[in-house]
Amino acid sequence: MHRRTTGNSAAPEVIHLRWQISLPDDKPKTSKELLQQSTNKLANTISRAPKSEKYQFISNFTLQRVSDANELESILKDNGIYNSSLCLPTGEQVDLNSNENFLPLEMFDDWEYDTFNPETLADWKNMEALAILPPYTDWQHVLVVNCEPATNYWEVMKKGQSTTYRIPRLHLYFPFEDPYKFASRNVAALRARETAENTIRFRFLCKHISTDESFAPGRLLQQSILRRTSVEIYDIFKRLYESYHIALAIGSHLNLDSSTAIKQTNISCLDAMKYTRAVRNNSTSIELLLDCFRRKTLLCDRNVFHALRFVNQECEIVRKLPLFIVANERPIPLEEYEKQNLAQTSKTIKYLQNTWIERTTMHMHRLLSRIGDGNFNIAVSKWKIYRVMKLKRLIEQVLYRMQDALRDLLLDSTAAYVNYLVNDCSEILSLEDDYSWDGNLIDSPFEPKRPAVFYLTLEMGQEAPYYSTDPDSFPEILPRIMDDILTECHYIHTIEPSLMQYLIFAGNLFLSSVGLLDPIIVKLRETLLEYYQKSLLPLRAYATRYAAYKELFFTNVKEFVEQIKNADKSSSEIKEDIALQIRMRENLEHTVPLCIVIGPYWINVEPLREALIRKRLELTAALLKMLTEKLRVKTADVIGCYNTINERMCEKPVSIEHIYDIRAYMEDVPELVARLEDRMRSILYEYEILEGFLYNLPDADFQQKWNALAYPRLVLKQMVSVKEFHESEVDRFRKQQFADEAAFTASIEDINAYISKFTTLYDVSKVSEMSVEVRRLWKTLRELIDQGHIMNRRQELFEMAPISLNNLFELRNNFKAYRELWTVAADYLKLEETWIGNPLASVDLEGVRRGLQQTHDSLKDLLPLFRDQPQLLAVLEHFVTVVEAFRPNLDIMELLKCPYLEAIHWGQLAKEIGVKGKLSVDVGFDVFLEHGFRDHLDTVRRVVVKAEQLRLEQEARWAEEERIRQIEEDYRRARAERRQKRTEI
Repeated sequence: MHRRTTGNSAAPEVIHLRWQISLPDDKPKTSKELLQQSTNKLANTISRAPKSEKYQFISNFTLQRVSDANELESILKDNGIYNSSLCLPTGEQVDLNSNENFLPLEMFDDWEYDTFNPETLADWKNMEALAILPPYTDWQHVLVVNCEPATNYWEVMKKGQSTTYRIPRLHLYFPFEDPYKFASRNVAALRARETAENTIRFRFLCKHISTDESFAPGRLLQQSILRRTSVEIYDIFKRLYESYHIALAIGSHLNLDSSTAIKQTNISCLDAMKYTRAVRNNSTSIELLLDCFRRKTLLCDRNVFHALRFVNQECEIVRKLPLFIVANERPIPLEEYEKQNLAQTSKTIKYLQNTWIERTTMHMHRLLSRIGDGNFNIAVSKWKIYRVMKLKRLIEQVLYRMQDALRDLLLDSTAAYVNYLVNDCSEILSLEDDYSWDGNLIDSPFEPKRPAVFYLTLEMGQEAPYYSTDPDSFPEILPRIMDDILTECHYIHTIEPSLMQYLIFAGNLFLSSVGLLDPIIVKLRETLLEYYQKSLLPLRAYATRYAAYKELFFTNVKEFVEQIKNADKSSSEIKEDIALQIRMRENLEHTVPLCIVIGPYWINVEPLREALIRKRLELTAALLKMLTEKLRVKTADVIGCYNTINERMCEKPVSIEHIYDIRAYMEDVPELVARLEDRMRSILYEYEILEGFLYNLPDADFQQKWNALAYPRLVLKQMVSVKEFHESEVDRFRKQQFADEAAFTASIEDINAYISKFTTLYDVSKVSEMSVEVRRLWKTLRELIDQGHIMNRRQELFEMAPISLNNLFELRNNFKAYRELWTVAADYLKLEETWIGNPLASVDLEGVRRGLQQTHDSLKDLLPLFRDQPQLLAVLEHFVTVVEAFRPNLDIMELLKCPYLEAIHWGQLAKEIGVKGKLSVDVGFDVFLEHGFRDHLDTVRRVVVKAEQLRLEQEARWAEEERIRQIEEDYRRARAERRQKRTEI
């Protein structure tokens, strides 16, 4: 980290370069970070020239000391600087056993050589300067474009070009600066890089070289040490011995002074040398011994003692901080426990990262500032002085105390955390992977010695029972909570940067915490994981036992009732089903617990238990309701039968026949009532089933039941009232019968007179009106005859003499022939109209022939009946003549409906007969009659015969063409088959 300060031209300040070395931490570093850290540490030991030898004051920035590139290159060569030495590393992996450079030169640039501050002085912009650009063969003239003050990189471009290059300050020379100072700057950077690279090589080889115990102590030395000490002490001595001699060997290999790399002299060694010299000289000067003691000890001032005391108090507070939640009044879900832990740990981490550092720094600053200048001057601003001060040793002592407190906090907290979660259930740790829960569901063989920690709810899923929290998340989340806190504790800053405010420190100086791979942490993590992974076995096995209740849990009550209904079970079978549901519910109450403890888990089974019991209750209630509805339907059916009997008896008679029907029905009523009483007795037995289950009938069903039991008495009582009512109705209908008889006689006389008058009509032009009237009169005759039969049956019921119907029968026989004449004539005329008026294509010739024949036969059968009536006989003969006159039309219609007639034939017919319109089979036959086709029968027959002959010839040609086509097709198929069989192709 670099910091540069600049002043005015009269009293410029010197630029200071300080290297900050961070303490080791537990975070893994990449090879690049290790390389950079080693370089920084080495650079810290590089000796710098005095400020007066580096800094140069420039009063005139327009003065050109060197403007020629060759002259600058010559000066650099005189100082041992060649263009190839300024090249950047290629980026390829470099063998550390070689002499190749692998660190960028600009990393070792000494900014104290800078001649000006580019942020305050803008004279360098667009200035012409000398620079060495890739491929680093010679120095060239460039224009300076931009500057990055934070990194000391400059952006330049060649003259006459637009391409820009980003180069470090060592590759750029301004004409106004001293070329020898510039050369010294490059020389200092080259020497610093060489020292850093050699140090990295030395440390790398010391750490990674394989010696095969070549530098181990000799056997005699080994035996001598083992006689005086233990094996553990000898192992420590052996490692130190080997390290020392390896360093000597590698230092001589690299031509380094390895003793300097192995041991560096400090002030404590000098004090020890003075004390030893005083003892050897047998000096009795207490002042000298006291001076040596004061120089050696840290507790030479009461403020230091009090500062350490306050530091110790803060560390004791830290040791007692609650880092995890290790106590709860009741079990809680894992999610809630994780949230509480997060809140607790966030609060504690905030205290460690802020409050602890601030309070410790405050105590140290308050007490050490009282001492002032000297070994404990916290206002020191130079690293060289700070390194040899007691203050550094004091801060290191505070660092160790804080790290010790932090370690105690983490070890105690994690031990308490694991002890709280692992609540001493040894039965869990002895389980095998194939464990199954064989005991009952109430008693748990895994009761822990301490209360359960976590709350779970057992629920039922579509596939299988499950818990409200996935059990697999416990072995995953609980160790992660512990590891996250341990990781967070790696980022607690030291007090050094906040206390020593006049020195610059790196931003990653943290207290050394407990590592994730610490043996104690690893053991605790393994204990936690083993316990919770084993605890999943009984947890899953217990949930598996509830899979037997899945079918009950997801049973649809409506579908269950529908299945029972479709099975058409009897009431006794439904009774057994209800009793089974009650027994199963009671079994659930005695076999399924409200809750159970399995190791660290308190499992709430009550919701699932209540759901299962509630489902049994719903099924029981549904069966009782179904049985109630079934009985309701049966009872309603019985009541409906009683109501039917009552309604049938209480019908208001509309005639004497109706009264006799009701009386006949009432004779069977006592027997019907007895049957219904028997049915109701069997239904009462089914009602007793509901009473046996203490089921309260709805008010409507209860009322319906007792209404059904009371109905027989009501029906028998109603019979007496109905019989009394019928006696009065018989007298009323007898009086009505006398009136109906008189009206019937008058109707017979009226229709006889009308028919006698109507039969004198003979107008053939009004055949339609005559047929309608004839049909109406015939219907009236039939109605009177039917009415006469009804009145005679009533006369019999009233025990009166029957009415004579002979006149009506005679009138019907005489009128029958007259009706046949006019109806047959009218029907024929309607048929003839349809034959003539409809298109010829839609006329059925067989229907026409059949209609003519039936009409002719019907009329011929009527001729003997009208021989004594000349007028009617004339009418009959007229219609026979009309029928006979239509017969010749059949031949014309048959010829014209020939299917072989085409448009050319119709045109020929129209031309020969003299028809101007277009003819076809879709034209009505009346058109052909209008044009006199009956008079040209021979012409029509000749055209039809010709059309048939042409059709036969055409069909013969088609047959011949088809035969030829088939022969050609057979020939082509045979030729294709022959080609496929040829082998010489």
